Amino acid sequence: MNLPVHIILVLLGIAAPAFAAEPSAPRVKPSAPIKDFRLPAFDKEGKRSAFLRATEAIFVSPTRVDVSDMQFTLFTKDGTGAFDTLLIAPEASFQTDKQIASGTGKVRLIRIDLEVTGEQWSYIHPEKRVLIGKNARVTFQDELKDLIK
Repeated sequence: MNLPVHIILVLLGIAAPAFAAEPSAPRVKPSAPIKDFRLPAFDKEGKRSAFLRATEAIFVSPTRVDVSDMQFTLFTKDGTGAFDTLLIAPEASFQTDKQIASGTGKVRLIRIDLEVTGEQWSYIHPEKRVLIGKNARVTFQDELKDLIK
């Protein structure tokens, strides 16, 4: 899924500076966590492309946002609103400058054809890659025909 750069930046939690009234406007850092954090993203045609949901978000620095109870949904490109990938984690950190989400705890990746669980994970958005460093488990939802001959 190829998201425009501005959509990726919004997804990774740096929407506030992007919507500043003027380039010289001071950056505002919330002094308290953002509760019930929700951030939709849309493609050029106005169709939903992704949705980030978290119980809480904390802006740690201009390039790091920590979230709890994260659900990050990527939608199919066909505009039907069907999900493509769902990434769920109790805690995650977003490095906005590198477009990477990661966590030391558990993660669950769900697609129609498979489910992956593990710990010590990273999601590298430019590469659309999930790396799991510990206790990785993959469950295929489809029949694997002719896997071994």
